[in-house]
Amino acid sequence: MTKIADHVEKVLEQLQSPNEEREELREELVSHLEETKQQYIDDGLTEKKAEERALKEFGDFNNIGHEMQEAMYPYQRGLLYGIGLGTILFGVFFYLASAYLLHDRIPGWLAIQLLTGGTVTLAAINISFVGRYFYLVNVMLLINVLWNGINITIMELRPQWQAVFFSIYLLILIGIGLVAVIRNSYYSSGPTETKQQKCGLVLLSHIVNLLFGLVVAGVSLFFLWALLAFSEVKADVILTLVPIIIWLITYKFQMGYISKKPLISIATGLGFSVLSIALPYTILGLL
Repeated sequence: MTKIADHVEKVLEQLQSPNEEREELREELVSHLEETKQQYIDDGLTEKKAEERALKEFGDFNNIGHEMQEAMYPYQRGLLYGIGLGTILFGVFFYLASAYLLHDRIPGWLAIQLLTGGTVTLAAINISFVGRYFYLVNVMLLINVLWNGINITIMELRPQWQAVFFSIYLLILIGIGLVAVIRNSYYSSGPTETKQQKCGLVLLSHIVNLLFGLVVAGVSLFFLWALLAFSEVKADVILTLVPIIIWLITYKFQMGYISKKPLISIATGLGFSVLSIALPYTILGLL
């Protein structure tokens, strides 16, 4: 591998671009550097000196990589850091308040909270690798949103000032999480595909399909709560979570399809959402 190719590869390591986009960027950057190198050779420099001058003029690969990441996916890393660290801080504050003010230690809850926040934080740290898999990032974010939504439901058991403070905190986290999911879904459409569609229509389709997912999650969590609260049969609890799992699987298809047929994707998203709710509860009714 030449110095130019190696330099470009280190630049690309800072980006979350998918493989197709990465290949196009690699060709463009290598071509640009080779042209610059040839210009210096034409000016009388040796090939080695010309190559060194071209790389020096291009800039440090870390700085260039970070600048390209922010230009192509603005605030993406920052949003993930905010969600991940915000979730971890909530876990610490809530646990300390429970342990020292209410004498109620909840280590199991804290472990799940730190896991959900830590996973998103690690994704931010390794955005150049994890970020290439848009669906995986969305799954992590949606799990974080769902868990923080569940946390809101237990706020009614807290003293009033804690309930208000922690609920506002969680609502902000959930809002940022949903924004991150919509942005990440939109970026997954790819620059080539989105040029063929109206950007607003593609964005609307992502938002509508995400709303379908929130409805599915809401219905599932309501039945989960009802079973735990009023039913003595706990074996069927797992079936209440099946709609969320089905929707997450079909959502991967939706992410790829929206950029091609945004309006049709809304209709299919509605169908998948209805199916994800109807199938498990039909089975549950037959048991």
